[in-house]
Amino acid sequence: MVIIRPVVWDLVDDIITVEDKEIVEAMRYCYEILKVEIEPSGAIGLAAVLSDSFKINPYLKDARNIGIVLSGGNVDLGVLWESLNNR
Repeated sequence: MVIIRPVVWDLVDDIITVEDKEIVEAMRYCYEILKVEIEPSGAIGLAAVLSDSFKINPYLKDARNIGIVLSGGNVDLGVLWESLNNR
């Protein structure tokens, strides 16, 4: 981490963190809208873009083109449904 930190400080304007419930909501969004099931770790980028932190971020609020990698279909649908029902 010591080697990576200076690179991050030089190249990254801001970092957005998301809560577990936001990740589950992003998974739900992908499943309901895109008909794609993704793993929680694969939904973090989408959860960040859908978050209020992203929308009010001065560095990102005017962003027009955003690429998000959605990955991982290795999810237990039973666990996914349970997570979605507990929101």
